[in-house]
Amino acid sequence: PRTLGGYIARPALAGQWPTVIVYGDEPVPSSTIKYLCRVFARHGIAAFAPDLTDDSVKNLSISKAVANFLSDPTGEWSNGQLGFGLVAFGSGAADMSALASADYRTDAFAIVGAGLDPETAANLVDTDVPGLIVVSREDEAVDVDATLGYKDDLAKVSFAVYPTGEHGFWNDASDGDDDERADDAVERVIAFMSAQLPAKV
Repeated sequence: PRTLGGYIARPALAGQWPTVIVYGDEPVPSSTIKYLCRVFARHGIAAFAPDLTDDSVKNLSISKAVANFLSDPTGEWSNGQLGFGLVAFGSGAADMSALASADYRTDAFAIVGAGLDPETAANLVDTDVPGLIVVSREDEAVDVDATLGYKDDLAKVSFAVYPTGEHGFWNDASDGDDDERADDAVERVIAFMSAQLPAKV
């Protein structure tokens, strides 16, 4: 047996729900990530944000264990055995993309507030599943043009580019917090995942 730390939020009603693994920009889920998990749950999507480390190799091992846990058909609240989604906010995109490339059960992914570097992009190309990437041109940490340069390689991925919204626009604990952009981004992710993931059973 292996103990997996993290934060779970799931719909209050009975049933096996569509499920996402959520990655943030800190190894351990922040209060913002926990809140976002609860938002997903209120919209009928179970969410698990794992406790990670500063070591990407260890994080991939943890992520695989979480994916196996969610995909266990004996589980009572997740239908992850049918496939699951991956959602990354900020720098969590690196660890998220590593799992996406390593686990065939990934049905869809979404990235908010992070651009694509060559390694992350290569992982997502390998995954070859529908995706959504939400970035802002006002975010100095994101090279939007370089990210959009991967559009041809990521034919199943949609891109949403805000003209304004500083770094961390999605994070209510960040100096760049932007409620309007954050709400819109989360609504986009929820609508996208609701359309892509297996329905509740």
